[in-house]
Amino acid sequence: MNSHVVTGYPLDNHRTTPIPAFAQFAKAVHDSPNIDYLWLWDELSGWFPGQLWSPENTPAAEFIDGNSTYDPFVQAAIALAHNPDANIRLSTDAIRSAPAELLRKVLTLSNATTGNVVVAVGAGELRQTKPFGYKRTEGLQRLEDILQLVRRLYDEPQPWTQETNHWHLKNATIGNHRPDKRPEFWALGGGPVLLDIAARYADGFEAASPQAIQTPEQFAETVNALRQQVESYGRDPEAFGFGIWSICVCHEDPEVIDKVLANPIVRYFAGQFGRLDQKRWLDEGETPVMPDGWHYAVKWAPFEQSDEEVRRIVDATPVSMSRKAYHVGTPKEMAKLHSEFVEAGARFVGWLDMTPLALGPQEGLESLRRADEMSALIKLPAGVVA
Repeated sequence: MNSHVVTGYPLDNHRTTPIPAFAQFAKAVHDSPNIDYLWLWDELSGWFPGQLWSPENTPAAEFIDGNSTYDPFVQAAIALAHNPDANIRLSTDAIRSAPAELLRKVLTLSNATTGNVVVAVGAGELRQTKPFGYKRTEGLQRLEDILQLVRRLYDEPQPWTQETNHWHLKNATIGNHRPDKRPEFWALGGGPVLLDIAARYADGFEAASPQAIQTPEQFAETVNALRQQVESYGRDPEAFGFGIWSICVCHEDPEVIDKVLANPIVRYFAGQFGRLDQKRWLDEGETPVMPDGWHYAVKWAPFEQSDEEVRRIVDATPVSMSRKAYHVGTPKEMAKLHSEFVEAGARFVGWLDMTPLALGPQEGLESLRRADEMSALIKLPAGVVA
């Protein structure tokens, strides 16, 4: 058994999903033998503009409002009330977070479980910031602030004073009590500045695959380089974690996979986010859908896109590009690929399967079953998965 890798599966974050149904699904994820983490995201809006979020494109649109979301920290508390020994992973951004308040929330969750709590913090997205009065351009500075201040607040319970990029803490303390297990704060995203911040202050680093990091070989290069950076700051590289968000289309039937990849919502996502660096499409024989220099986190404002622009993106994204924008295959094929990511250094793999989005929420439990199967396989000793 490969005891170094853990896996996670996302919980529904839509407010139109009744809390009892959410709690029931959280229990199903927790009861899955090979899924280690209940996984939640901090999103103020969904991924798909109104003209795309329709029953013709996703059966979920008949009863789910894609832009009405729950607070993931409250959701995590609800999930732990029903599963008090669960492991929790959350993601949030540094722009909408305050260091003391974020740490207090996380310590509250840590006291609610015998398991682990991990929070991945990113530099923010335009769609989560601009509409609500935040400045996306402050993202990396605020990420540096958050990661260093939550660490110091945890490590030094006596009052202290420090001024950072955007915060002036004076005689700051959140008290002496600490949970049995220390929560972890990982950096989420990419780029040299973010990786340097992660090396100095974070407990780990994770990124989307194949969108940001495409292959196990590329991931291995990132792991090796970042471990050297961590060590250069006098920290233990062996204690630093690495993970991927596997954005995938997984099914046993190739015809079903073809149907999912041709779905307008799936193609819209592929055209804009399939490669965070649009130039990379050229090396793969595809014509980029978005302009040169376009990165979704700093450019994408879905509710500013016209109906014509949304249709253009979908129409300009061929199924061949859609197929390359995701990890695609049967559970065994996916397990083989992701075992190579594990060998390259991944200690967390989160499964983000697009199949329920395209085919309907009734596919959710089957998707969870496949994720559990893949999780079991990648935990086998290296080289066993064929």
